[in-house]
Parts: sequence; C-alpha cells; structure tokens
Amino acid sequence: MFKLGLRSVLAHRLRFVLCTVAVTLGISFASGAMVFTDSLSTALKKNFEVSTADITVTPTSPIKAADDTPATFQNSLADQILAVPGVADAIPQLLVGDVQVLDPAGKEVENYGLTTFGASWPRVIGAAPFRVITGTAPWGEQQLALDQSTASRAGYSVGDAVRIVTPAKAVTATLTAITTSAAAGPAAGAPLVSFDGATAQRLLLGKAGWTSITVALKPGSDPNTVGQAISKALGDQVKVRTAQQVAADGKRDLDTTFGSFSLVLALFAGLALFVGTFLIVNTFAMVVAQRGKELAMLRAIGASRSQVTRTILTESVIIGFLGSTLGLLIGIGVAAGVRLMYQRFNLRIPSAGLEVSAGTIIACYVIGIGVTVAAAAPAARRAGKLPPIAAMRDDVQVPERSLLVRGSIGGFMLLMTVLFVAIGVAAGDLPGAVLIGMGAGLAVLAVVMLSPLISRYVVRVLMFPFGRRAPVTLGRRNAERNPRRTAATASALMISVSLICGLMVISASAKASINQSVLEALGTSDLVVTNNGTPNFSAQVGDRTAEVPGVQSVHRVRQETGQVGDTDVKVTGVSDGTLDGPIVTKFDSGSAAALAAGQAVLPRNLAKTLSLTVGTSFDLKTTGGVRRLTVGGILSPNRQLNAVVLSLATYEQLGGPPADSLLYVDVADGKEIATVRAAVLDRLKDYPSLQVRDQKAYAAGAMQPVDAVLAAVGFLLTMAILIALLGIVNTLALGVIERTREIGLLRAIGMDRVQLRRMLRIESVAITLLGALLGLLIGVVFGVAIQAAMAGSGLGVRVVPVGQLALAVGVAVLFAVLAAVWPSRRAARLDVLRAIAAE
Repeated sequence: MFKLGLRSVLAHRLRFVLCTVAVTLGISFASGAMVFTDSLSTALKKNFEVSTADITVTPTSPIKAADDTPATFQNSLADQILAVPGVADAIPQLLVGDVQVLDPAGKEVENYGLTTFGASWPRVIGAAPFRVITGTAPWGEQQLALDQSTASRAGYSVGDAVRIVTPAKAVTATLTAITTSAAAGPAAGAPLVSFDGATAQRLLLGKAGWTSITVALKPGSDPNTVGQAISKALGDQVKVRTAQQVAADGKRDLDTTFGSFSLVLALFAGLALFVGTFLIVNTFAMVVAQRGKELAMLRAIGASRSQVTRTILTESVIIGFLGSTLGLLIGIGVAAGVRLMYQRFNLRIPSAGLEVSAGTIIACYVIGIGVTVAAAAPAARRAGKLPPIAAMRDDVQVPERSLLVRGSIGGFMLLMTVLFVAIGVAAGDLPGAVLIGMGAGLAVLAVVMLSPLISRYVVRVLMFPFGRRAPVTLGRRNAERNPRRTAATASALMISVSLICGLMVISASAKASINQSVLEALGTSDLVVTNNGTPNFSAQVGDRTAEVPGVQSVHRVRQETGQVGDTDVKVTGVSDGTLDGPIVTKFDSGSAAALAAGQAVLPRNLAKTLSLTVGTSFDLKTTGGVRRLTVGGILSPNRQLNAVVLSLATYEQLGGPPADSLLYVDVADGKEIATVRAAVLDRLKDYPSLQVRDQKAYAAGAMQPVDAVLAAVGFLLTMAILIALLGIVNTLALGVIERTREIGLLRAIGMDRVQLRRMLRIESVAITLLGALLGLLIGVVFGVAIQAAMAGSGLGVRVVPVGQLALAVGVAVLFAVLAAVWPSRRAARLDVLRAIAAE
C-alpha cells in the first residue's frame, strides 16, 4: 500500500502541489518561531550561567517596581555584607532604564523598541555585567561609556562628545570607553550608558542609592551558606540569590517572555493550518472522486476496504511529510532572517548559532502529518466504501453521507451561539467579551456545518446582478453543482474575513472611544507634553517650559507603581489645580480639595475593587515605603486618571521619582497656540524624544497603539487569506481536470476561449463572494456584540467602518479574479478533440 500511495502521489503530483504548499506555510510559521526563540533562549541562558556573580543582593521592594522606579538601598548595606564571614568583596551597582542617547545631529539614537539603560561603572570591572572593548573608566559628569552597538549606530568613537538625556537633566560628556551590552539581567542585549557611581546616582536616581550588590566570596566558601548568613544579617529588606538561583530566575523570565511571543505566533500558525485544512479536505475529496474507477478496480482485484483507505492515508502522510520538511527548512531560514534583521539594525542579540532542537523537529512533523492525515481521513473512508462492482461502470460515484446530521449539528451550534452572545452582552466587561468570543468560534463552526445546505441558494442570489449570459450562468451552476466543495472552499476564506472584519469594527470603535474620552477629559490646557519612548522625563523640562514667553502655567503629572494590599496600582501625583482645569473630573463623592489635605482620590472602579469609600483609610506601598492615606474623593470613570491620585507634595513625601510623565501647558490669553508650541519645542530641543501637541493631536496619538496592533494582526491574518485563495485556485484547477470532457464539449458546440475563461472567473467570484459575505456578516455581528459588552469598560462608542469593510470585500473579489487566471488559461489551452476523448 505504501508503494501504491507513493506512485499515486508521483503520478498526480500536480494535484497535490497546493496541498503541500498549505502545509509548508503553516509549518514554516510555527517552526520559524520555535527555532528563533529556542536559539535566543539558549544563548541567553548560557550567558546567565557564565556571567553571574557568586551572590547577588537586591532590595526587597514592597511592590513590583517598574523600570523607571527601581527599588534601591544605601551604601551602608555593602559594609554590613562585608562583615559576613566568607565574603571577600561587596560591590554596589546601579541600573536604571530611563536614558536617551542623541546622535551628532541631536536626534535620539534608534533603539528599535529596546529600553536604553543607565548603569554605574563598578570599582571592580570584573563585577560588571559587560566587557570593556576599548577605552578607560569614565569619571564625573563630563565622561561616560557606551555599548558598542549604540556607539556604532550613532557614529561615535572614543574621545567624541556625546549628548544624553537622563531623568535628572540633559548632559554632554566625553566618550571614554566602549563596552559590550550587558550579558545578563534585565538589560541583557539592550543599549547601555555607564557613569562612575556618584554621577550615576545624581543623573539616574536624583538621590543616593544602589539597585544591587555583587558579592565575591573567599576561596572555599559555600555560596548557599554565605547567602543564608547574609539573609540572616540583613533580614527581609534584601533578596539574596546565588549564581545558580539568578540563572534559574533568568531562565524562568526568558521562558515567560519568549513563551508569550511563541504563543502569539503559534496561534497564527494554528490559524494558517486550520484554513489550510479546508484546502486539503477539498483536494482529497476531488481526487478520490476523480479516481473512483481506479479505486474500485483495486477492490475488484482483491484489495480490502482498509487497504484502499490506507492507500489514501499513505498519500496524505507523504504530503504531510514533504510539507513539514519544507516548512521546517523554511522556518530555519525565517529564524536566520530575523537574526540578520537584528544585525542589520545593529542590535547585538546574544548568539550561539541557530538552535534546531529535537523537540522542534518532532513537533513540526507531528503537526504537519497529523493535520494532513486528519483532513484526508473523510475522503479515505469514502474511498474504502467503494464496491468492487463500481469498476464496471463508466460513471463512479463516491458515496457521501446525508447532510441531515451535519445540518442538525450546525443548527444546534447556532442556537448555542445565540445563547453565548446573549449571556455575554448581559454580563458585559471582559468576561462577557470572552463569552462572545467563544460564541464567535461556535458561529464559525456552525456556518461551516450549515454552508453546504445554504450555499446553492446564497450563490444564486449573489450572482443575480451579474446577468444571465451563458458564461455567467454556467459559472454559477458550477459553483452550485457540488455544495460540499463550494462550502469547504468558501469556509476557508470566511474564517479569515470574519476575523479581519471583526477586528475592523472593534478597532474603529476603540479609536472613536479613545478619542472621545481623551477630548472629554482634557480641560483648559492648550498643549500636552509627553515623552516618546520612556515614560518619564526630567523635571527640568517643566521648568524650561514655564520660562517660554506666552506660557501662562504648567501643570505636572508624575507616576509610579504601588500596592494596596495584594493589588497592584498606579500612583499619580498632580500639581495644584490640575484637577480643576487641565483634566476634567467629575466626583461621585468628595472633591479635589482633598488632595491639598494630603488625602487620596481614587477612580470609581479602583475604589470598588479595593472596597474603599470616602473617609476610609488604606496603606499604600511604594518604592519609598508604606504610608497610611485617607480617601478624600471618588472619581467618575476618567481615562486620564486610572490610578491612586495624590498631590505632588504627598507624592514626593512617598519617595516618588523626581521626574514628570506628563505636562499640561496653558497658553496666555491673546497668544497663538501654534506660535507658543514652536517656542516650547525650540526651548526643549535638547530633549528630541519629547512631543508637544495640541489637544486634537494628543487624542490622535492615544489611538496609535490600536493602529499598531491592528497592522500587526492584519499582516499575520493575510497569511491565512493567502492560503484560502490557494484553496480557490486548487478547487478551480482540480475542477478543470475533473471536467476536462465537459470543457471539450463546450468548446465543440461553440464556446470560445474568452467565454471559457470568463466562466471560470465567475465561478471563482461566486465562491469568493460566498466566503467573504459570510465572513463579513459574522465579523460585524460579533464585533458589534463585543463592543456592546465592553461599553462600560472604555469602548462606549460604536463604529461600523462601512468603507473599510466594503474595501475588504472588494479586494477579496479582485483576488478571486486573479486566482482564476491560471486555471482558466489552462482550461482554454486544452485540445478540444483530446478533451472530448478524455474519461
């Protein structure tokens, strides 16, 4: 049976090419993600294993500190650690992720999404997380060191003057050393600027403090024993980890980071394979139908039902194996291409070569072969049911099941869909949206099950505007002839179109909701100053802005992270008058005057989560310690203030970082906003990453993340649409082979080549319209339902982008015409006499 299956694949290789392509695309997507993440993870894990100190001591922060608000401790702790038996040296270090490097033209050096870290140069260079390539240690504010990648992108060499922006201020310093990037820890592979210890504290923290202490042990000392002694001496104010524990934590963090990345790509790989499954199902169904007499002949000469079934399954295994092999090889190339892209941008990610693990290889073959065999199984079972007597007939019909059972299951799933949507809309918020998403999945499956029952009638209605000319009528009837085949081909496109249309509705609604909420929350301020990249910027920015002629007042907003009980919260400090003008606020209870009294103001949803009301007290933990506060006001939902709000004075008393995250600027009466904005930009030219925008531009900027997500998801969904279009090409091409004699007869009775090509194009358009419009219906319905469920969570404006949806359907039809080009040309070139003589 294996030889017979192999010979069959070789004999009909053209029929199986697109099947192999579908499997290849899906597997390459998955294998590329696995190979790249495995390679990077392996390289970084090796760096963790060879780069860590004997023991690392870090502060035990009461919160999960953000990069811009690091937990710190004083230098006296290093002296206490030195007193512990077995410790040879204790070297304090500082690492803060809030620095920008400017090129000679004054523009920020591109870091391609990575955080640029500022670090202290340790007094013992062997304790540093980096290596020195060339130069000497920096000293004072007039000297610094850069990592090689950043220096190369900016064109700097040792001795050049470098302009940088730190949380404290902008400075110009001489480049005295070029180093590697950090080999391990949170700054691994990221841009790195280093200063001497005292300078790093002034520029990065604005106060004395360190973020870690590297401990070197005396020869013969046991790390675990010394670590326990340090913990006992310092108590719960520090976290003590041995090199082995640091490596384990680093690996776990990497697994989490790359696990999320791999999961996203795996989901889209699964989508590509799922859509490709329809192509494979169709191919085997059509091939089995075309080879009915051949398979019946096998039964007649003694082959059992199981042997015929195994022959078809063997063909699917061969195709799955070929597709998986090609997909794995292409995936390795994809991973190598991603690495080259990083190198092209001078991003020095740790390299240990491409890691193609046994698990990746096994997974690719199991998934590729498994999906292909599962898709071919229904056709294989039908082939096994062919009776031997069928070999004596001219027209062999492969037995198919009644659509009654399939329709009943689809109807039940459709009813369950309605139930899920109704409950989801009633529940609202994220749980409701999840239920609606589950309903959407059921709806897609229901339509897949029901489409063979309705496709004939839907196609008839959709093609009515195209007229009744012979090519149109024949093309429509070809699409109606085999409802199962038409439905399977259209379903692949329907899935992709429904996802894209649903995303269009949700993203358009999200953008409109964000725009409305931001504009409603913005009050009297004419300009808003934010940072493009790192969240905070130097307090000097506000001082300089206030000095610009035409600026009436500047309102500061500062942010960090904190904890109330076990709940992580944002903490916002605002200057006096911010809630009375720049930010429009409505209070359910209390007032903004509570801030001046040292009390806190909470948004309604946060107060509800924490079970707090006006007058109640709570403990707020921040990087500066713990403080008991009283609730002085409850805010109505406000997009600008979804945090524990404090006055700037209270915020500073809690040890919040002395850096602003947002400035609201009021322009003096009689002054042109555009003129004042230009003057502010000129005054802040040392800070090129800052954005100074009016209210409309600021609201538009708030919508950029939605556009970015939509673009990324849309690009990945395009893969699924391409596979669906391959399915249409495949169906038409196999249909030409199946209907060779019919095409010859049509040509013999007077149909010319142009009419024949038009007939196949109409058939392609009919299938595409069926899939596109079903997808449009599902996508819009569930997009609107999710918006309704999330209306109380910031998605209050409903927008159905009719123009974009129409464009999506139009593009699908255009691609349908293109998909018919090759099959129609092939059909038009058939020799008429040979076609008539074909079986």
